[in-house]
Amino acid sequence: MNFPNNLLPLDLQKPITDGAHAPHAHCNDMGESEHFVQFYEDDAFLVESVGAFVGAGLGAGNGAIVIATPAHREALEERLEAQGLDLDAIKKRGQYVPLDAAETLAKFMVNGTPDEDLFNEVVGGLVTEVAKGRRGLRAFGEMVALLWAEGNGSAAIRLEELWNDLGKVHSFSLFCAYPMKGFRGEANGEPFIHICKEHSRVIPSESYAAKGRTDDERLRTIALLQQKATSLEAEVLERKRAEEALRHCNEELTSFFENATLGLHWVRADGTIKWANPAEFQLLGYTKEEYTGHHIAEFHADKAVIEDILARLSRAEKLKNYEARLRCKDGSIKHVLIDSSVLWNEGEFIHTQCFTRDVTEQKKAEAELHAAQIKLQEHAKTLEQGIAERTAQLRETIAELEAFSYSISHDMRSPLRAMQGYATALLMDYGPKLDADAVTSLERIERASNRLDMLVRDVLAYSKIAKGKIELQAVDLWPLMEDIIHQHPEFESVKQCITVEQPMHTVMGHEACLYQCLTNLIGNALKFVAPGTVPDVRVRSELMGNKVRVWVSDNGVGIHPEHHDRIFQIFGRVYSEKRYEGTGIGLAIVKKAVMRMGGEIGFQSELDKGSAFWFILPVASHDH
Repeated sequence: MNFPNNLLPLDLQKPITDGAHAPHAHCNDMGESEHFVQFYEDDAFLVESVGAFVGAGLGAGNGAIVIATPAHREALEERLEAQGLDLDAIKKRGQYVPLDAAETLAKFMVNGTPDEDLFNEVVGGLVTEVAKGRRGLRAFGEMVALLWAEGNGSAAIRLEELWNDLGKVHSFSLFCAYPMKGFRGEANGEPFIHICKEHSRVIPSESYAAKGRTDDERLRTIALLQQKATSLEAEVLERKRAEEALRHCNEELTSFFENATLGLHWVRADGTIKWANPAEFQLLGYTKEEYTGHHIAEFHADKAVIEDILARLSRAEKLKNYEARLRCKDGSIKHVLIDSSVLWNEGEFIHTQCFTRDVTEQKKAEAELHAAQIKLQEHAKTLEQGIAERTAQLRETIAELEAFSYSISHDMRSPLRAMQGYATALLMDYGPKLDADAVTSLERIERASNRLDMLVRDVLAYSKIAKGKIELQAVDLWPLMEDIIHQHPEFESVKQCITVEQPMHTVMGHEACLYQCLTNLIGNALKFVAPGTVPDVRVRSELMGNKVRVWVSDNGVGIHPEHHDRIFQIFGRVYSEKRYEGTGIGLAIVKKAVMRMGGEIGFQSELDKGSAFWFILPVASHDH
C-alpha cells in the first residue's frame, strides 16, 4: 500500500540509516490519551493484543469499555480470566463494561450514517460514567470494522471522526481494529489512507509486529513491503491501461452491435430474450420493453420450429441459414434466416448469439417467380400445341405447294412451250403473208410466253432453294467462276467485260446455291447499265478472319435510296419491264440461297454510279 510520508505506520516516516533500529510498537506502549488502530490477519492475534491492552489497564486501576462482536468478547474474557482477573467482581464495580458492537451501533445510526448527538449521548455518556473516579480509561471498539465489512466505508470514517471529537472532551485511550483482508483491492487505497489519518498511531498486522522478531527481520519486512507496493503501483497502472483499452473495445463493440443493420439478439437457457439490438426491434416493430424479457417462442409463428431451434442449441449445435417465420407487432409475418450458437462457460449455458436476416422480399420474389414459371409452363404447353398444329398446317401447305410446283413445271410449261412453238412457226411460215397487225400480235404472244416461262423457272428455282436440302462443303470460288462464264453463252460473249480478281478464296457453302447466287448477280450487273455504256463487272473476294466476303460490283445505273429496303423482296422490281426485262425474283433467290448457307448479304449503291453486292460465308479451314 502506498502511503504519504507522514502516514507511514508508526515511525516508518523516519529515514532508516546505518545502525538505526527498525520501529516497533505495542498497544501497551500507548499513552493515556491516544487513538490508535491495529490491523490484524488472525482473530487469535487480535484477541491477544486486546487482552494485553485491556488487562494492563484493569490491573492499573483503569476503567475498560469493550464494544465487540460476541465471539471476540467471549474469547477476550477467557483471555482476561487466564491472566488472573476476577471479571465478575470487576463488572460489579462498573470498572469493566462489555457491549455488543452491532447493538450499540444501531443506537446512534440514522439513515446509514452515525448521528453525532446520539453518538455523544450513547458512547459519550458511557465514557463519562466508566471513567469517573478512576485513574484512566481504556476502550476497544469494533463498530468501525462492522461498518467497513458492510461496505459502508464513509460511515466507518465518520465514526472515527466522532471518536476523535470525543477524545477532545474526555481523556481515554482508544483501540480500533480492522481485519487486513477487508482492504484488498485498488479501490480501498484511498479509504485506507483516510482511516490512518484519523488515528494517532497505526500498528501493522502481526506479520510485522510479532514478538521475537529482530530489527533486521523487520527491516527486511519493510523492504519487502516497499517492493510489493512498487510492484502493485505498476500493476495498478497497467491494469488501468488494460481496463481503459477494454472499455474502449467494449464501447466500439457496443456501438457496432447497436448500429448494425442486421438483427441481433441473445436468449438465455430458459428461452427468455436477454438483449436485442435496434435493428431487431425495427424488423419486428416491438419496443425494447415489449421484446426483451419475453420468451422467444412468443415471436415465432411456428411452434415446432422454435422448439427445434432451442433443442439444437442446447445440444451445442450451430445453426446456419435456418429458415423461420417471425410474427411482427402488427400481425404480419417476416421470413428470416437465423445463424445462431451458444456462448458456454465451463459447461454452463450463458446465452445464445443469434443473427436474424430478413428474406421476406426474397421469399415473395421466389413465390412472383414460381407463379410465373407455372404460367410459363402452361403457356409453353399451349405454344407447343399451337406449334404442332401450325407445323401440321405448314406441312400440308408445303405438300400442296410441292404439288403446285410440280403442276407448274409439267402441266403449265407444256402449253407455254406449245404457245411459243406455234407463234414461232406462224411467224416463220406465214409471216410474209400476214399483215402488220397480225405479225405484231404473234410477236407479243411469243414474248409473253417466253417471259411467263422464265417466271415459272425462277419461281421453281426459288422453291427449290427454299425447301431443298443444304449440306455445306468446301467450294473453291475460282473454278466455280470459270464454269459460270463458260456455261452461259450470254456471259461468254461479253467475258471481256467480266473481271475475276485473284485470289478467289475457298468457302464453306453449297455449290449449286453459290452457282445460282453468282449467276444472278453477274447477270444483273451486265443487264442494268445505261444505253450505250459498256458493262464493267468485277468479281473478287476478301478474307475477314474466319470469314470470306465476296463482291460483285458494276458500273450500272445504280439503285435509288427509296428502293433499298425492298430490293431483296420477291417481285421487288425497281425498273419497269419495258426498260429492263426480268421477273423480279433473282435477288430474292440470291438472298434465300445465302441465308440457307448461314451467311449474310448486303449491297452498296448510288444512283447512276453503279452497285456493289456482297455476301459473307465461313472460310474453308484449308484456305485460312
